[in-house]
Amino acid sequence: MKFLLALLAPAAAFVAPQQGTMRLGALALAPGETVPMDGEFFVIDDGPTPLAAKDVFAGKTVVVFGIPGALTPTCTEKQLPGFVAKAADFKAKGVDTVACLAVNDPFVMREMAKAQDPDGAVVMLGDGAATFVTATGLSVDTGGFGGVRCQRCSFLVKDGVVEVANLEGGTGFTDVSSAETILGQIAV
Repeated sequence: MKFLLALLAPAAAFVAPQQGTMRLGALALAPGETVPMDGEFFVIDDGPTPLAAKDVFAGKTVVVFGIPGALTPTCTEKQLPGFVAKAADFKAKGVDTVACLAVNDPFVMREMAKAQDPDGAVVMLGDGAATFVTATGLSVDTGGFGGVRCQRCSFLVKDGVVEVANLEGGTGFTDVSSAETILGQIAV
């Protein structure tokens, strides 16, 4: 099972909100936009191994869903299981990779995968410094509760270009970013 750690260039002009407020990132990825390809991820097997972001997205069809926090009840027990259960359905529709994105370190992501996805159907993308979510406008600041997190979302990315973008209104979970919703949006 492989786990990825996002180590991307820091996003410019990130302004932290005041304590106790929740702010969504500005200019979230939208259909037609390109995901950042100049950063690196690290595959964690026997140790960290660099993997360029372009190797994750370029020439591939990828479903990425963002969660505010690994091992939190809603993320771990409600959103992730749908993507694990539907992994074969995504593959049948031509998706090469299903990936979970969170502002967590790769060790926390690994523990969530062990608990909910022991077969490794979903690739775990840890963005520990929130650089990817900030650069893509997917950051949400929860203040003292949890700091900067990933906005709950789901995306269909083909060859690095966003084709479908489903953004929740912050960290709450509805069917907007569910596996069922994005699966239904993928044309065969």
